[in-house]
Amino acid sequence: MHQPYYKDDCTNTTLMPWVFLHAIKDYYDIPWYLEKFPNIKATFNLVPSLLTQIEGYLNGSANDKFLEMLKKDVNSLRLDEKSFLSEYLFLANEQHMVNPLPRYYELLLKYKAPDSSFEIFSNEEILELEVLFLLAWCGNFLRESNELVKALLKQEKNYSEKQKNDLINELYSFLSELIPYYKKLQDNKQIDISTTPFYHPILPLLIDRQSAKEARSDVVLPTSSAKYEDFASLQVTSAVDYFEKLFDKKPKGFWPSEGSVSNKTISLLSSHGVQWACTDEEILSKTLNNSNKELLYKPYSLKTENGKVNLFFRDKYLSDLIGFDYSKKSAKEAASDFVSHLKNIYLNASSSPLVPVILDGENAWEFYPNNAQDFFEELYKLLDEQAWCETVLFDEVPQIEDLKFTELSSLNSGSWINGNFDIWIGSPEKNKAWELLDLTKNSFDEVKNSLDEQTLQKVEKEFMIALGSDWFWWYGDDHYTELNHQFDEQFRAHLKNVFELMNKEVPREIFVPIVKKDAANQVNILQKDFISPVVDGNMSNYFEWLNCGRMDIKKEFSTMDSSSSVIEYLYYGVDRQNNLYLYLEGNKVQSLGEFELRVTLEDKIFIFDFKKKLQTISQNGTYFDLAFSKGIEIKVYDFKLKKVGFSFELFKKKKKIQRYPLYDETVLDFENLFLKSWYI
Repeated sequence: MHQPYYKDDCTNTTLMPWVFLHAIKDYYDIPWYLEKFPNIKATFNLVPSLLTQIEGYLNGSANDKFLEMLKKDVNSLRLDEKSFLSEYLFLANEQHMVNPLPRYYELLLKYKAPDSSFEIFSNEEILELEVLFLLAWCGNFLRESNELVKALLKQEKNYSEKQKNDLINELYSFLSELIPYYKKLQDNKQIDISTTPFYHPILPLLIDRQSAKEARSDVVLPTSSAKYEDFASLQVTSAVDYFEKLFDKKPKGFWPSEGSVSNKTISLLSSHGVQWACTDEEILSKTLNNSNKELLYKPYSLKTENGKVNLFFRDKYLSDLIGFDYSKKSAKEAASDFVSHLKNIYLNASSSPLVPVILDGENAWEFYPNNAQDFFEELYKLLDEQAWCETVLFDEVPQIEDLKFTELSSLNSGSWINGNFDIWIGSPEKNKAWELLDLTKNSFDEVKNSLDEQTLQKVEKEFMIALGSDWFWWYGDDHYTELNHQFDEQFRAHLKNVFELMNKEVPREIFVPIVKKDAANQVNILQKDFISPVVDGNMSNYFEWLNCGRMDIKKEFSTMDSSSSVIEYLYYGVDRQNNLYLYLEGNKVQSLGEFELRVTLEDKIFIFDFKKKLQTISQNGTYFDLAFSKGIEIKVYDFKLKKVGFSFELFKKKKKIQRYPLYDETVLDFENLFLKSWYI
């Protein structure tokens, strides 16, 4: 469970509301699903930068910009304030959060209409949107247990200012139940709680930036440098002290931010009394130079100069099934599939296997029906029925007699994403952020001995926040959110704060955005006119795809990883004869060799075996032309749908290597194809 630190302490303002929103939807619901099954155990990782912000909402210091604006009477809102609200009030999963609320869906359709904008909404409609947005983010515990939430859901529309503010106050009050709830479950020994360095930094990069080279030799590092080892230690010390204050004991386990590890990172954790840590199976494969899956299913330890630390490596496939795939299946089917995978591991193992399943605790559930409650209840019920399998806490593993630890002599550097640090360093935008950090850190080093203790503490906190991983996540083309410009602004604001606290002039380059809020960041560009390309596996002629629709797969709105994409762009369009064309492009496509592509069009699944030649085939009464060369090109004959749900999965040697979209499906929409594009 993690959120970056969204508060600017120097202006005393929380700039984004995601801690609050996930708190009312996920942070209580997910352990609540578990509590109903007393025999099922799980470890919850709570990041200090999240917990301290929850405390800020409780003690009144949060000053959340979005929520404070929500509290205002809509009739008093200025145009700029309405514009700010417009960036958020439709940021909810359309299928599972918006559509179930009829009035919310009605307002969304109005907003999405051609040539529409937020300015078309009356004050009464904006008030409805404010309440409906909050209700959409309320989790199942609140929907079942809170009388006000139940009443407002039943009312459906025509809300008053008093009802809105009563709801906000009720939700604030609910936050006080969160941390005591986790404590209760931990005291009952149903869960264990681990933690992370305070502001979620990539520790190996702070300790020694060369760890990025160790993880991937050809990575391009920033042109500048600075020393951050002290901040690495401070991030861990602060996390341990904060955890002890909150939970009355020191943490035994750590999930290093993004599973990022190195020998020096584990040694640092050991020096602070950490007994176990987790990372990804790719790190183990690189460490052992062996990708035999059976090696994954055992506990390991690493002896450091500061003591031994037990290590657990997550099963990437099983973890990603829950994070990415099972939202598309029924709850029963998904639970059964998961347990069948476990059964296969059990039957094929030469000794008792330990299978770590570790995944994001908050972002996937909005893509599931019913905030994933049905899935988890089916999964926990089925696991509870298996005599050959039990869930255990990482703390308990050393006491299990037939699980023997294997000692590692060293550990490869890397993270849970591709076993390297590419998400946080190496691209021009990411390196620019590091160079601004280095500029700020080197200026600080020149004057730090002259700063008084209070100023020094404030500066150190600003640095620790700026070193958090999340700012770098949104730089570059790996991930996309409509709010990436806000993440950029917040990152640079912390650097400005450092200079201002030191009474030094802020360098001009810190004021220059690293990313810009502009139309180039559109994920989906709609088709403008008919197309009629030649199906040859190449975008042979620029003009044949000139008016097509385009989806930038790299910039899919997701806080989950999509950096290893083979297919980076999807081009699509229809011709005058009702044929659909798809072209899938990416730098790695040509190197695929033979592969399988599964395409879903409006709940019909088509499976294509691709080789480097032109094919004409039929499946389920539908004819296709297929071609593969520089790209993957498909023609679907007699395609008459005006709007179609679409997704694809790419398989190589029967192993899934890509899925798009990660959770849901996207929509190819030809209903109002040319309404915005008449030629003059």
